[in-house]
Amino acid sequence: MSSDRTRIGWLLRELYAFTMPKGDSYIRNRIFLALGCLIIARVSAALIPQFYGRVIDAVNTQPGFSMGILIALVGGYMLVRFGEQAFEELKEFLFARVIQRAVRGAAIAAFRHVHQLSLKFHLDRQTGGLGRSIDRGAKAVQQLLGTGTFEVIPLFIEVIVVSLLLWALYGWEYAVIVFVIVTLYSYFTIRTTEWRMAYRKRLNAADEAAATKTVDSLLNFETVKYFNAEDGEAQRYDRSLREYEDAAVLTRTSLSVVNIGQGLLISSGMALLMILAGRDIQAGELTVGDFVAINTYLLQLYAPLNFLGWIYREIRQSILDLENMLGLLDEHSDIQDVAGAPKLRLKSGEIAFKDVHFSYNERPILRGVSFTVPAGRKVAIVGPSGSGKTTLSRLLFRFYDPQSGGIYFDGQNIATVRQDSVRAAIGVVPQDTVMFNASIGYNIGYGKEGATEADIKQAAQMAAIDGFIENLADGYDTLVGERGLKLSGGEKQRVAIARAILKAPTIYLFDEATSALDSQTEKDIQEALNMVSSGQTTLVIAHRLSTVVDADEILVLAEGKIVERGTHQQLLAADNIYASMWNRQSKGFDENAARLTEDGAQSA
Repeated sequence: MSSDRTRIGWLLRELYAFTMPKGDSYIRNRIFLALGCLIIARVSAALIPQFYGRVIDAVNTQPGFSMGILIALVGGYMLVRFGEQAFEELKEFLFARVIQRAVRGAAIAAFRHVHQLSLKFHLDRQTGGLGRSIDRGAKAVQQLLGTGTFEVIPLFIEVIVVSLLLWALYGWEYAVIVFVIVTLYSYFTIRTTEWRMAYRKRLNAADEAAATKTVDSLLNFETVKYFNAEDGEAQRYDRSLREYEDAAVLTRTSLSVVNIGQGLLISSGMALLMILAGRDIQAGELTVGDFVAINTYLLQLYAPLNFLGWIYREIRQSILDLENMLGLLDEHSDIQDVAGAPKLRLKSGEIAFKDVHFSYNERPILRGVSFTVPAGRKVAIVGPSGSGKTTLSRLLFRFYDPQSGGIYFDGQNIATVRQDSVRAAIGVVPQDTVMFNASIGYNIGYGKEGATEADIKQAAQMAAIDGFIENLADGYDTLVGERGLKLSGGEKQRVAIARAILKAPTIYLFDEATSALDSQTEKDIQEALNMVSSGQTTLVIAHRLSTVVDADEILVLAEGKIVERGTHQQLLAADNIYASMWNRQSKGFDENAARLTEDGAQSA
């Protein structure tokens, strides 16, 4: 029980922080004004049945009743009824900005935090489900503030006020009946809602699983097409929808049980109070106006009580959703800046790996890797798949930190400086350029915040993609599609080059930037890469050895160790692993060329 109270207390503190941000007097003033409107609206609501009952008594006496008194009572009735509605709407108007500001604050806090988490976290989570958690958490803030603050609290205030009025005006029996019915109703609602939460959790899990499968399948649209897997994907999605269907039916069925029980309690309470009022009228202790006032109080009280089950369910679900989102905020990145870490200060741009060891899930990846990329020079890393080449690039960006050893930029250990300054110093052209579903100009401009149209066009020109863009009907405003599907591999790589150029980095990293391209496109892209990185510190991770023959030094990585190093000619002369890889690749090129020549001769 204490742990539940601690958890609820934590949630309320976090919700309060989003609702009343420090130093924001504008939001605080709106909250206080909204609370004032709420109080006036509740007082007006409590007076409505009294004015209504007195109007009934005024016209129920004899034909010669006083019109002046009637007009005064009707005027008072009109004013309190209008006052209730007017101040309710004014409260909603004032609090709407508060709610939406809190929703915005919660969503952006979660969004920013998720972007700060390590690569390991994102590799372990599925994007669709993560997005749903943030979305539902933001909506939970809205639900808790809107329904919880201005529905639940006023409801219980009204229950107390009505009970006291009934006791003071009509006797303790009325107050006791109201108190007992409300208590039973609340107890029944809470217990049955808790029982239903298992079904709601199952429903949410099925919903998240279905959303994840949708996003995963659509993101891999091309792969689905390659393997004619549309039916298989539809069947996977249908299985998730079937689970959602079963959970939804159980959830709705259990809701019917709750509604029936609530209806029985409310009807019983209303019947008891009406019988009691009828008895007192018969005894001459109450008037017809009192009977009408009591019934009006009942309708006024039980109308919102009828929604108590829904309100409780929504609040309970919102608490779970908010807890899930705040759980994301509690996630800590594996990669943290040290306290007071300074920015990286680059002069020449030298890179040095010193005895770097790295393991992933207890599986050794790098085993004592040491090398230096001198400022303004080009060093290439080659090796078979699984040798640790890509891990080097991730360590360079501080997506991971090595278990031992260090990586240095101009003598500064990157683990001791700010991560953002390290990443700002590196321009990367990856093997698979993932693009935003926006214009081609936006995707190029992503390399530099606030880039002007002239900057974007200059970068496109240097990447030799400006001619292609200008021939498009919409030019730089052309949409590239989801993940850039409307562009070819070579076009996407040129966009990546333009991005990197626009970033104006000190260090370039080319991570298998041409491995997925045909020979001619590879040659063109390689020329562009060589041009933009000329005189810059450049680290190239490559599979095709033909792209690194001009490197100042080539490192051969195998089983997490550097087993050979030297220039292209030196490594060929050593006649070891590199020479063997070169012979295999060059033999393949020669065989392809011979086969193409033979096919051409036969066609002739």
